[in-house]
Amino acid sequence: MSIRCRRQDWKPWAGGVLLPLLLAMGVGVAAPAPAQTVPPQIPRDGWKDCEYNDKPLACVDAQIPGGLKIRWKDGQSMTYRAVSGKGKDANGSDLLRDRLGGIWRRELFVQGNITLTNEANGNRIFVPLRFPCKPPLKGEVGYCRY
Repeated sequence: MSIRCRRQDWKPWAGGVLLPLLLAMGVGVAAPAPAQTVPPQIPRDGWKDCEYNDKPLACVDAQIPGGLKIRWKDGQSMTYRAVSGKGKDANGSDLLRDRLGGIWRRELFVQGNITLTNEANGNRIFVPLRFPCKPPLKGEVGYCRY
Protein backbone atom coordinates (compact mmCIF):
# COMPACT_ATOMS: atom_id res chain seq x y z
CA MET A 1 0.00 0.00 0.00
CA SER A 2 1.58 3.25 -1.09
CA ILE A 3 0.86 6.73 0.18
CA ARG A 4 0.07 9.20 -2.53
CA CYS A 5 -0.11 12.93 -1.92
CA ARG A 6 -1.84 14.19 -4.95
CA ARG A 7 -4.74 16.55 -5.13
CA GLN A 8 -7.14 14.02 -6.62
CA ASP A 9 -6.66 11.75 -3.57
CA TRP A 10 -8.43 14.19 -1.24
CA LYS A 11 -12.03 13.36 -0.49
CA PRO A 12 -14.59 16.16 -0.03
CA TRP A 13 -15.61 14.83 3.38
CA ALA A 14 -12.00 14.97 4.64
CA GLY A 15 -12.22 18.73 5.24
CA GLY A 16 -15.14 18.18 7.62
CA VAL A 17 -13.06 15.74 9.66
CA LEU A 18 -9.71 17.47 9.35
CA LEU A 19 -10.80 20.95 10.49
CA PRO A 20 -12.21 19.88 13.90
CA LEU A 21 -9.14 17.68 14.38
CA LEU A 22 -6.79 20.60 13.68
CA LEU A 23 -8.76 22.89 15.99
CA ALA A 24 -8.68 20.27 18.76
CA MET A 25 -4.90 20.05 18.37
CA GLY A 26 -4.62 23.83 18.70
CA VAL A 27 -3.83 24.55 15.08
CA GLY A 28 -5.82 27.27 13.43
CA VAL A 29 -7.53 30.34 14.80
CA ALA A 30 -7.38 30.43 18.56
CA ALA A 31 -9.68 32.48 20.75
CA PRO A 32 -7.89 35.01 22.95
CA ALA A 33 -7.11 33.83 26.45
CA PRO A 34 -9.42 35.26 29.09
CA ALA A 35 -7.88 38.22 30.92
CA GLN A 36 -6.76 37.43 34.42
CA THR A 37 -8.00 39.91 36.96
CA VAL A 38 -5.67 40.63 39.84
CA PRO A 39 -7.47 41.49 43.05
CA PRO A 40 -6.12 44.52 44.90
CA GLN A 41 -3.45 44.08 47.53
CA ILE A 42 -5.03 44.22 50.98
CA PRO A 43 -2.52 45.44 53.59
CA ARG A 44 -2.83 44.52 57.25
CA ASP A 45 -2.22 47.96 58.67
CA GLY A 46 -2.37 50.37 55.69
CA TRP A 47 1.21 51.70 56.07
CA LYS A 48 3.91 51.53 53.39
CA ASP A 49 7.61 50.95 54.10
CA CYS A 50 8.79 54.50 53.35
CA GLU A 51 12.16 55.98 54.21
CA TYR A 52 13.27 59.40 55.38
CA ASN A 53 17.02 59.97 54.88
CA ASP A 54 17.46 56.19 54.39
CA LYS A 55 15.81 55.38 57.75
CA PRO A 56 12.62 53.29 57.63
CA LEU A 57 9.49 55.15 58.66
CA ALA A 58 5.99 54.01 57.73
CA CYS A 59 3.89 56.41 55.69
CA VAL A 60 0.81 56.74 53.51
CA ASP A 61 0.87 58.82 50.34
CA ALA A 62 -1.96 60.33 48.37
CA GLN A 63 -1.84 61.89 44.93
CA ILE A 64 -3.67 65.20 44.99
CA PRO A 65 -4.34 67.60 42.10
CA GLY A 66 -1.01 69.24 41.35
CA GLY A 67 0.96 67.45 44.03
CA LEU A 68 1.41 64.83 46.70
CA LYS A 69 0.52 64.43 50.37
CA ILE A 70 2.49 62.21 52.75
CA ARG A 71 1.29 61.22 56.23
CA TRP A 72 3.95 59.67 58.46
CA LYS A 73 3.26 57.09 61.17
CA ASP A 74 4.87 59.35 63.78
CA GLY A 75 1.99 61.81 63.29
CA GLN A 76 3.63 64.30 60.93
CA SER A 77 2.25 65.09 57.48
CA MET A 78 3.34 67.28 54.59
CA THR A 79 1.76 68.46 51.37
CA TYR A 80 3.92 69.01 48.29
CA ARG A 81 2.58 71.08 45.41
CA ALA A 82 3.96 71.64 41.91
CA VAL A 83 6.14 74.73 41.65
CA SER A 84 4.47 77.15 39.29
CA GLY A 85 6.79 78.70 36.74
CA LYS A 86 9.62 76.17 37.22
CA GLY A 87 7.72 72.93 36.61
CA LYS A 88 10.63 70.58 35.88
CA ASP A 89 14.37 70.65 36.53
CA ALA A 90 17.10 70.06 33.93
CA ASN A 91 16.71 66.26 34.30
CA GLY A 92 12.97 66.41 33.60
CA SER A 93 11.97 65.70 37.21
CA ASP A 94 9.01 67.52 38.75
CA LEU A 95 9.74 70.27 41.23
CA LEU A 96 7.48 70.43 44.28
CA ARG A 97 7.27 72.94 47.14
CA ASP A 98 6.33 71.87 50.66
CA ARG A 99 4.19 74.07 52.89
CA LEU A 100 7.33 75.35 54.65
CA GLY A 101 8.79 76.64 51.37
CA GLY A 102 11.31 73.85 50.67
CA ILE A 103 11.83 72.80 47.04
CA TRP A 104 11.87 69.05 46.34
CA ARG A 105 12.76 67.19 43.16
CA ARG A 106 10.35 64.31 42.53
CA GLU A 107 11.58 61.29 40.59
CA LEU A 108 9.12 58.63 39.48
CA PHE A 109 10.78 55.31 38.71
CA VAL A 110 9.62 52.72 36.20
CA GLN A 111 8.25 50.38 38.89
CA GLY A 112 6.20 53.25 40.38
CA ASN A 113 8.35 54.14 43.39
CA ILE A 114 8.88 57.84 44.14
CA THR A 115 11.81 59.72 45.64
CA LEU A 116 11.71 63.32 46.78
CA THR A 117 15.07 65.07 47.19
CA ASN A 118 15.60 68.46 48.80
CA GLU A 119 18.88 69.60 47.26
CA ALA A 120 19.17 72.58 49.60
CA ASN A 121 19.56 70.42 52.73
CA GLY A 122 20.11 66.90 51.31
CA ASN A 123 16.94 65.36 52.79
CA ARG A 124 15.56 62.42 50.84
CA ILE A 125 12.16 60.70 51.00
CA PHE A 126 11.45 57.31 49.45
CA VAL A 127 7.84 56.17 48.90
CA PRO A 128 7.24 52.70 47.41
CA LEU A 129 4.32 52.10 45.08
CA ARG A 130 3.05 49.00 46.89
CA PHE A 131 2.26 48.00 50.42
CA PRO A 132 4.61 45.44 51.97
CA CYS A 133 3.51 41.85 52.17
CA LYS A 134 4.76 40.78 55.59
CA PRO A 135 4.07 37.51 57.40
CA PRO A 136 0.69 37.57 59.15
CA LEU A 137 0.40 38.39 62.83
CA LYS A 138 -0.25 35.60 65.31
CA GLY A 139 -3.71 34.17 64.75
CA GLU A 140 -4.10 35.67 61.26
CA VAL A 141 -4.17 33.76 58.01
CA GLY A 142 -2.65 36.54 55.93
CA TYR A 143 -3.47 39.92 54.54
CA CYS A 144 -1.96 40.34 51.08
CA ARG A 145 -3.81 39.07 48.03
CA TYR A 146 -2.50 39.31 44.50
